[in-house]
Amino acid sequence: MNQKDVAAAASSIFITCRKRPLEDRLPSTWTGIGGTGVANKVRESVRQALLDFEPLQLNPVDRMVASYGRALQVLSEAWPVVDGNDPVGPVRAMNEAARVVAAQEINRITHGRLSVDDLDPETSMALTLFGIFGLGAMAFDEANNVAKSLNVRMEAKAAGYRLDEGDRLLGYNQEATGRRGQAQASDDVGYHAPVVRKGSKLRLALPVERSAKRLERPQSLWDVMQGALVKYAQGDIPVARAYLETHAKDHIERVTDLLEVWALECGDRALKKAADGLLFGLRMRSAAVA
Repeated sequence: MNQKDVAAAASSIFITCRKRPLEDRLPSTWTGIGGTGVANKVRESVRQALLDFEPLQLNPVDRMVASYGRALQVLSEAWPVVDGNDPVGPVRAMNEAARVVAAQEINRITHGRLSVDDLDPETSMALTLFGIFGLGAMAFDEANNVAKSLNVRMEAKAAGYRLDEGDRLLGYNQEATGRRGQAQASDDVGYHAPVVRKGSKLRLALPVERSAKRLERPQSLWDVMQGALVKYAQGDIPVARAYLETHAKDHIERVTDLLEVWALECGDRALKKAADGLLFGLRMRSAAVA
């Protein structure tokens, strides 16, 4: 379901979006009050579209692209649309549609066990971005649109930052040249944040790129999931299982669900093989205990 060609999809769909004549029409509000805004109408329209698409058995990417048409239709009917003093354009509506499709796909993969609404803010944002963009680069502005939809703020953070209780934020680090793909040799190497920025682009950090210090003191379930993958690479199932027992004893099933999504959507053979191996080992251990 990873939509890496949003711009190309936009160019093909945008021609179907006909803005209504303004004729002194007052702007519609994106957020609104009590679910009356255009954003909520976009979400409702896309959810209905996903139901309509089910008999067609579309693949995830086709469902994503098809949902853009519904989102743009709602935007066109409400045009012009503003969020505060800022105009809302087609890309914002498409980002909202993508978020709905990603949430539905995550729910489908985990058979309803995992919902972004039930996760801590940093995990919900990382998982949603992963569902929409995979491990590829994304425009910062598009990621920020998704964050606003989830009521999460994105914030540049230095190494060693801590999340206070109640914080609804996704931290990101600036990307360092030559660090991508570099194995961690010490606990002061790697990204503390789950997301890294380079210029106007963001991407999710790979498990091997994360700070060992951060993963030993995880602040989110996304940290725990990536930490378990690192431990599995270092010492197989016993080491990974001990890590999970230490850091997520009451949430191992939820971390397993995150791993399942990661395995299916990472788009990399080596990463998938590692995740599948860890999942198999965890399930065998659970079956033996039961």
